[in-house]
Amino acid sequence: MKTILGKLNIQANNQVTRIFYLLLVTDISFFILHFIDLHLGLGTQGRFSIETDRGYAEIFQYLKEYWSALLLGFIALRTRSYSYLSWCLLFFYLLLDDSASIHERGGALLAQRLEVPSILGIATSDFGEIAVSFSAALLILVSIAIAYRFGDRSFRKFSKNLTVMLFALAMFGVVIDLIHNSVPIPALNPVLGFLEDGGEMLVMSGMACSVLAMSEQLLSSPNSTEDASSPLASQTAQ
Repeated sequence: MKTILGKLNIQANNQVTRIFYLLLVTDISFFILHFIDLHLGLGTQGRFSIETDRGYAEIFQYLKEYWSALLLGFIALRTRSYSYLSWCLLFFYLLLDDSASIHERGGALLAQRLEVPSILGIATSDFGEIAVSFSAALLILVSIAIAYRFGDRSFRKFSKNLTVMLFALAMFGVVIDLIHNSVPIPALNPVLGFLEDGGEMLVMSGMACSVLAMSEQLLSSPNSTEDASSPLASQTAQ
């Protein structure tokens, strides 16, 4: 597990490694239950499917986003390094978007208002969803970029790591989702649906462990508050 975390550029102790192992095994367990439910049925109206809105797997995804947001808020308050609030905002948005379907509802409403025609098999609502997701991402990423400019060395390293995983999350959640909705091949729907939601689950586990590792690194030291908020740290980072 430490080899996997090392490839993700996560500096983890034994405790973080064990938690990453638990998250990964839980994700894989949901994948197995997904296929069992898909082919045999478990009598739960698809609640074990990773594609079901507010299904068991998606609720687990909510927890990872919620824990990450809380940890980042705690880091910001404890170390008085408020740059971490920019990432906290991102995780709270992901939580709200997943649980309340913000980009789907906003995309449908935008498509009705603008009446954009379908292009290359891509539905009008899909264009609306992309516009809503892009607008939200732009606002949050600008706040992260500003925080990065004034953040210390630890925050910049942490941000680079999370940004890579964020692009991976966008690939599964936006690109594959767009292909899934626009490719009219029924046989591919289960495959694309699994890739989209399964990929998001694995990436979010990595992001949650990255946040946990950072919290362990910053909060385990008795001088973490002074080190993170001191002007000397910021000058050194620059």
